[in-house]
Amino acid sequence: MIAHNNLSDYTDPVLYDLENKPHQPSEQFFLTLAQKFGAPVLELGCGTGRFTIPFAQQGLDITGLDIVPEMLAHGKEKAADLPIQWVEADGRNFHLDQQFNFIFESGSMFQHLLTREDAEAMLACVREHLAENGRFLIHTTFTKPNMMASTTEEEEWFNYEDANGRQITVSGTDYYDAINQIRHETAVRRWQNEAGKTIERIAPLALRQYFPQELEALLYYNGFNVVERYGDWDFTPLTNDSSMIFLICQRRS
Repeated sequence: MIAHNNLSDYTDPVLYDLENKPHQPSEQFFLTLAQKFGAPVLELGCGTGRFTIPFAQQGLDITGLDIVPEMLAHGKEKAADLPIQWVEADGRNFHLDQQFNFIFESGSMFQHLLTREDAEAMLACVREHLAENGRFLIHTTFTKPNMMASTTEEEEWFNYEDANGRQITVSGTDYYDAINQIRHETAVRRWQNEAGKTIERIAPLALRQYFPQELEALLYYNGFNVVERYGDWDFTPLTNDSSMIFLICQRRS
């Protein structure tokens, strides 16, 4: 197992929250499944608690696991006295001595694992922690031809204002590695400090891209049966037009 160095985009949890606003469809999707399958619940890649905190507010027994200490610290601060178990650990190697009725990964956590060995290490941990009749949700973007293109020139993506009134511009480039099925994004954030000097922060991010049958085969040969398939946050079926792949799995004995 190689060291995890695909995390530079998560060193500033405040900016992360500004760029990842609450998204009611995804929050309701995860919450509906958690309430259906029951607690305890384990979220992998919980970050600053975007989903973990609403789960706890609904009275669910929830554990949030993440590898980035800054993200967890910010999540704990936001959660105040909510009864959440926060765990700093690598999703490829964790042992909590507990089993869960529902396990899900968020924030494209699974796609951050770039090799088959890393993906299988994570799936082994999920099997270890999934209750006998529990469910595991895995989701990825549905790789389409336009996602396999590369842009060599920097393009502006979006901009926003932070809590201090700074105007932050986010731009970047994309490169698709077809051999390894990895999309490399290089985000560039720029703003001016109090002296009027432009500050530039560069954050590379690599995400493994999957196709539906490939993902199902990976799950099958690592001890899971896929029992439900969806193509969007509203539980619509997985079709050729879907932009996402949602697979709900059971542990195969």
